[in-house]
Amino acid sequence: MLNQNIITIALPTPFPVGDVNVYLIRGEKLTLVDCGPKTPEAWSIFREKLAENGLEENDIEQVIFTHFHPDHVGLYSYFTSPVPVVLASLEEIPYLSQQQEFFVHRNQFYEGFYKKMGMPEEAVRFEHRKLKKYLEFSAVVHASPALYEGEEVPGLPEWRIMKTPGHSPDHLSLFHQESGIMIGGDFLLQRISSNALIEPPPLTKRDRPKPLLQYRDSLKTAAELPITVILPGHGLPISNSSELIEERLAQQNNRADVLWEMLAGYKTAYELSKLLFPRIYQKEPGLTLSETVGHLDLLEEEGRIQTEDIKGIIYYKRAEGA
Repeated sequence: MLNQNIITIALPTPFPVGDVNVYLIRGEKLTLVDCGPKTPEAWSIFREKLAENGLEENDIEQVIFTHFHPDHVGLYSYFTSPVPVVLASLEEIPYLSQQQEFFVHRNQFYEGFYKKMGMPEEAVRFEHRKLKKYLEFSAVVHASPALYEGEEVPGLPEWRIMKTPGHSPDHLSLFHQESGIMIGGDFLLQRISSNALIEPPPLTKRDRPKPLLQYRDSLKTAAELPITVILPGHGLPISNSSELIEERLAQQNNRADVLWEMLAGYKTAYELSKLLFPRIYQKEPGLTLSETVGHLDLLEEEGRIQTEDIKGIIYYKRAEGA
């Protein structure tokens, strides 16, 4: 049974989301999918769980990350020689390696984006500090770009790569067609909805990605697959993925409707995020703004709203006749 070849390890994180799941797959190569955050506590528990399964860290031959977020990557920094090989998609490389040119570009993007969305300078500074703090729990990873959409995973026969962007632009999942098992990272979670987080375009492109639209495409693609269970990055396995995907898409549509109702006259995205998330926008200005802008992107895609640039600030309004 394939399930017997998959070991689930839950590791503590310093983040509100709670524990993160990492997965060991026994195949031609012992493969670790995701790592956990860079904390001594997570590393200690990880080694304990390996020992309970008759393993140690040096037995792991390769690592695959579903996406670059610190709670899925940071623990890699504790591995010592021989360091397991990391297989990654092209989209993951700038984030995992923390390329200086890209991170300068990323910081500049956020500064300009936040200002265009009407975010106050104090909140912009708060978000910059938070992003810097998150990196303390991550790791610099030099990976080989070896994972491509639809191709078999090296060392794991019958497992294939699925690009599932939305929560992050580099997000990928592993799918085993015969069994219907999907290792999904933060693609779909049972207890909470995955946020479609705003990220900058690649260095070679100018247009801002629209992550909620990407996420909806990923959800609809997954809904067509014969998935029996999703092993997620957080929480328990998901055996009702089709119903949950339908529920998530409906929730997004409902939130877009609520946002449209709030649009009386001209409003910035930040003003709308305050209305949509009155209890948490001050604690999570970047997160709530990403959520708001994602649904504004959806409304704009549907032709229900328009934008106007007034002195460098983007204002949203209902489209005529919508």
